Amino acid sequence: MRAFALVLVLSSGAAGQTSSPPDASPAPSDAPPAHAAPSIAPDEASPTQFPGVTEGGVVSAATYVSDRPWPTQRHFALVATEGSFSGYGLGFRAGWLRAGLDGAFAYTPLLATYSPDPEKFPEFKLLSSFQASASIYVGLHRLDARTDLGVAFGYRYNTLMRHGATVAFYFQRELAAHWTLQGFVGPCIFPDAEDQIRQKTGWVGGSVLSGLAWHQAGVGLSIAFYP
Repeated sequence: MRAFALVLVLSSGAAGQTSSPPDASPAPSDAPPAHAAPSIAPDEASPTQFPGVTEGGVVSAATYVSDRPWPTQRHFALVATEGSFSGYGLGFRAGWLRAGLDGAFAYTPLLATYSPDPEKFPEFKLLSSFQASASIYVGLHRLDARTDLGVAFGYRYNTLMRHGATVAFYFQRELAAHWTLQGFVGPCIFPDAEDQIRQKTGWVGGSVLSGLAWHQAGVGLSIAFYP
């Protein structure tokens, strides 16, 4: 009986091993291929920037402070003047942006003083005259693309004070494509001014314009239109 029971136990174990389902895990050759992790490239360095060179190595024209912002001509302009330097009138400007000739014809009032006695209050008289002027201007320093500094030398003929000369510092500012603004500061010298004023007014003795009638300080502005 014991031998028969042992045979039954052994036969049942063998049957369990043969009836167990096969392993469901796929063979290594049947597994889907694993995707490789994307390679991460290091950050590319930005190209070095140089003046006048764009990205990709294409050379372009560099911008300089002396370049004008507008391409309009600067060889001839109509001018309106204001102030004691050239009077109140109209004129022209011819030449180039930094060198040329200014001409104007203007009304020039003069406030003359006469003091017969230093202890008394001086007498004032407003005198009228007309003046023709011509000046040569030369630019000396370019502050930026729109502003220029220079000097001007000129001749004046005044209907009251007669012949004169001037030297002045000037600035020029480009306002727009067709407009520029000029400013002048400097003396206007009229050697015969006192004699001509005395003749006009009848003043005798005393002091005319504190003895400085020959020296007329000039301060003025002008605006130029370039067609």
